[in-house]
Amino acid sequence: MRRFLRQPGGRLASIFAALLFAMSAVMGSYLYSACQKASADYTSLISDIVLAQQATPQLRAALEESSRLPDSEHIQYIDYFISLSKQHLNNIQRSIERHRYLIADVKYLNTHFSELHSRLSDLRQEVQEAQQRPELRDPLQSMAMEIGGAQSWLYNQLLEKVRAISVQQRLVMQRLSIAVSALLVLMVSAATTLCLAVIYLRRQRNTMHQLMLTDELTGLYNRRHLVNVTSATLIQAQRDQAPLSLMLLDIDHFKKINDTYGHPIGDEVLRQISKQLRLLCRPSDTLARIGGEEFCLLMPNTATYDALQVADRLRREIEVNTLTDGVRHASPTISIGVTTCQSGSLTFEQLYSFADKALYQAKAMGRNRVESLLPPNAPSPYNAPLTYTLTIIGEPSDS
Repeated sequence: MRRFLRQPGGRLASIFAALLFAMSAVMGSYLYSACQKASADYTSLISDIVLAQQATPQLRAALEESSRLPDSEHIQYIDYFISLSKQHLNNIQRSIERHRYLIADVKYLNTHFSELHSRLSDLRQEVQEAQQRPELRDPLQSMAMEIGGAQSWLYNQLLEKVRAISVQQRLVMQRLSIAVSALLVLMVSAATTLCLAVIYLRRQRNTMHQLMLTDELTGLYNRRHLVNVTSATLIQAQRDQAPLSLMLLDIDHFKKINDTYGHPIGDEVLRQISKQLRLLCRPSDTLARIGGEEFCLLMPNTATYDALQVADRLRREIEVNTLTDGVRHASPTISIGVTTCQSGSLTFEQLYSFADKALYQAKAMGRNRVESLLPPNAPSPYNAPLTYTLTIIGEPSDS
């Protein structure tokens, strides 16, 4: 991850992802607040206001009735409606307190609530005194009209506020749907960005891994990978008690090809020979370029005789195979050294040493040929001496 962040593309992707997450957090906070506001239910508050509005004319009617028929029953009737009006006011105030988004909008009405409570209490006291003092009955009507007007104004103000908030709720719902869509787009974008970043990081890692294990020019494995594979294959050969052969291949007179035709032609020769060798190898073999013009072929479960047959087939194919235009005139050949390890008893360095000596013999004996050199105490093919040479008929060369 640190390697990814150090790269320009990785830093941009990280910054973009961080911005998307920050925007998503802001949008999420807004959505939460909007959902709370949009989900507020003012039904109970509206019901309380409607009931309070119905009680106001009933109180007026009771006062008018008491002025014509002043008796104790009407006084109790008026007292009941005064208590009912105060109860409605209390219910409305409690409903407002349950809606935190409404409290700030109707805060200016708090004094009106207090005044109504006080005036209803005064009205109750005036009604009780009017029983003893008939001259006070006429002012009750005007007091009731004033209280009724104040109640109507208060309830209308509350209804207007609730209607305005309902309109805001509809707008919030519309914005909420837009915000949800935008949030989904941001989340999908963030997820896509992260996925692309992970894919890019994985590709970069695979590319780096591939560069560490392969030769850039030919695409074959390099010496590092060959050593690792050989170590594991030797352990498996020792476990299975199976033979393992190693083959070194070297292009003959490669320096002369570079000097005569130039290094671009030499590189093309390396590429085309690598391609031919790769096509001729078995899937279980490991082919690597370990030097300038030197290749190595690791062949598990392969005895010396079989390895020599494979080596000679590779040599002949390279000799007779026509290269493509541009490098056809180079006519390269290869020399091969072969060695075999029984039961994984040697190391890579030891195997390489024997194969290198066999390759040196092939070079010394005229090139374009295959030579083998087996470790001491190794079974020789055909029960011949430990050093087995396969003579190749070809034109002699001068070193």
